Amino acid sequence: MIADRWRWCLQDKIEYGWYRCTIIGSCTKVGSLSFRMSVLATGKAGPAESDRSVEAWFILDQWDRDREILTDNTLEIEGECHRYGSGPLCERSVDVGKQKLSTWMNGNGYEWVKFTSPTTGLTGEMISEFPLDFVLTVKQNGTNKEYSDTYEGPNVRCDSSNAGRRHGCGFADDKIPMIHRIVHSADNKEYAEHVKQAQSDPDKTMPTSAQTKSIPGSPESLKPLTYLTNKSASNANGRKAIAACQRIWGRGYATSAGYARECDEFPYRSTHQGAKSGEDTSNGKDGFNHFSAKPIKASHNNSGGTTLGNFYSFQRMLESDEFYVHVVTSTGADFIAGALAGVAAPISYSQCESAALVEAVDARPNAWPEKTFNDYAKVTPDGWTGGDSTYSVTLPDGRRLWLFSDTFLGPLNSNGTRPTSAPLINQSFVSQVGDSLTTITGRAEDGTRSAFMPPSAPNHWYWLGDGQIATISGKMVLQVVFHEWYKFGSGMWDFGFKRGVVATFDTDNLTEPMSIAPIPSASGVQWGAGVLSADQSKDGYSYIYGVNDSPINKKMRIARVKGTDLSNTEEWQFFNSAKGWMYGETEGSDETVGVANEYSVTPYDGGFILLSQDSTEAFSGKIRIWQGCDPFGPFGSWSGHDTVYTMPEPGPFGTCEDGNCFAYNAHVHPSLRQGDRWTLSYNVNNFDSRVTADGAHYRDPTIYRPRFVSFRLVESSSRAKLNFSTANQRQKEVCIPRDRPAAGEVIAMQKVHC
Repeated sequence: MIADRWRWCLQDKIEYGWYRCTIIGSCTKVGSLSFRMSVLATGKAGPAESDRSVEAWFILDQWDRDREILTDNTLEIEGECHRYGSGPLCERSVDVGKQKLSTWMNGNGYEWVKFTSPTTGLTGEMISEFPLDFVLTVKQNGTNKEYSDTYEGPNVRCDSSNAGRRHGCGFADDKIPMIHRIVHSADNKEYAEHVKQAQSDPDKTMPTSAQTKSIPGSPESLKPLTYLTNKSASNANGRKAIAACQRIWGRGYATSAGYARECDEFPYRSTHQGAKSGEDTSNGKDGFNHFSAKPIKASHNNSGGTTLGNFYSFQRMLESDEFYVHVVTSTGADFIAGALAGVAAPISYSQCESAALVEAVDARPNAWPEKTFNDYAKVTPDGWTGGDSTYSVTLPDGRRLWLFSDTFLGPLNSNGTRPTSAPLINQSFVSQVGDSLTTITGRAEDGTRSAFMPPSAPNHWYWLGDGQIATISGKMVLQVVFHEWYKFGSGMWDFGFKRGVVATFDTDNLTEPMSIAPIPSASGVQWGAGVLSADQSKDGYSYIYGVNDSPINKKMRIARVKGTDLSNTEEWQFFNSAKGWMYGETEGSDETVGVANEYSVTPYDGGFILLSQDSTEAFSGKIRIWQGCDPFGPFGSWSGHDTVYTMPEPGPFGTCEDGNCFAYNAHVHPSLRQGDRWTLSYNVNNFDSRVTADGAHYRDPTIYRPRFVSFRLVESSSRAKLNFSTANQRQKEVCIPRDRPAAGEVIAMQKVHC
């Protein structure tokens, strides 16, 4: 690999010996001469045809001799250029040195030579190529004897391309790619980091590919990029990348972050490996997403683009020239992509000494608005007839918006069953005003209802998590967390988590996101299991709850961001109860054990209530509460008094007629709270996933709908109190309530540090 086309050098130690030989072949050394030869060559460029030139300096030094008489010999340096085959001639425009050794050795040990390439007979970009050689000849004074050595020099390529300086020459070797160095700095931060991520971790970039992504261009890949001069093909690459940005990040990606953003792609649109021209269509393949597209700050993109353009021009890059892209730090070292690590902030615990231990009583199933959803499903012509997740957000205009993942659409058959042709999409919203419901979805090109977040690749899809109202640049918007999943086998549970994103919606147009931003996903944590907005957290932070998934004993993870903008992921902090709030996602720690994939944290009486299905056993029907003083806990449960409700549907002895149902996704809806009466929802599903008339979801559409349960949250009858003291004690001790309960009752504040 070479840094640029403009410099070439050669250095060698030269030694000559003089011998006197007899007629029978016996020789005796009578003198010797040695010196160092350095050749420094530079390519030239400029506006005139005469600038198609190369200049070379010959420097001779470090002389050593053992016979003075030898200095009378002549040392001649000659440069030679040769054409390839019948190609254009090159010309030596300056004669070379021919001097006595004594002259060379007494301070004039250098010479200069210039080569030019005429344009006669050339067309188009007037490209010519030729090699240079250098010949050293020593001529013995007073005789016709001479001794010559030829040194192979560089290959020279001259052109008059409009892509670079108008006329010029440089050193080229088709087998040696150039290197475009990107220096990571404040001016191009997002640009440089995007290139590095695409090179080092392509499967974490968007768009997702059904095949393993292989993005060329890094020196380590040994797969160089090749320069593309065809503007039509380059524009096609750009259009495909922009279409990916619009599809994945939303059509409003350019302005939605509060600053101008542009769609950056790697490999560059100006290469044969770009988004469109690099498609793999061999052997009937449809192509795959071997590129990365990402909205970045326009100023960073412009800085990177200017640097790239200067590279093309400076290096006189021509069609199909090869090059690598190397991201480096300001010191020239390899740039290692990655977020900040270490402690971002210490943990500051609240004191909630007056907070009472609470328990749930008087649980009532079939609570409002369960019947409202059932009635709507019976009559809607093409709207929601069943779904899961069932998060809720109150919009600025007062509407209650329900957020669903997999959603069946209507209509139902006249007998109440579901036709096997019923559409199933991966996300939907349902807007509620009183008992009036309206289904909101995306729209496919043919006008039919579709998910807001279309698949990024075959066998990929998005399910949603919780959401909240955020204020960005003075505008109130809806933000919803989405999780990308992919299918890796034929079994019902053969799907895996890929990554998380947060989508931002204009509340006046909820049919497609304004923008989409990736959220940390390196740890495999599914962020967005619950969200607590900054106006409910008491400390100005929005909390994003996640789950470290497993078959049972799922674990809570906690992140936070100042303010309400969840897409500001550079400012996310991750909770580690032993260290503090951390910069790095993988530095967070597992907290409360036993939560489910969806749960809720809700403010109550100066503290917070965590509600979730119990995951300490598989497919449990138990819905539990935990209690803590802060949004980040620690959360404790009152043994024997922590059950809110037991879902009756799961298992062979459950209320489902076929015994194949399971229940999941329990969380609280704060907007439905009235006094001390709260409302939760949970979802029901069936292991029978057959798309047949007698399949569970088709013979009985009511299975796959949310259940609503109301309950009262009251102080415990024992009047026990949470009695937290100092934070450092909370790290070590088990919490004992100030007022113990009645005899025979046991309090176990699980994972609560006093």
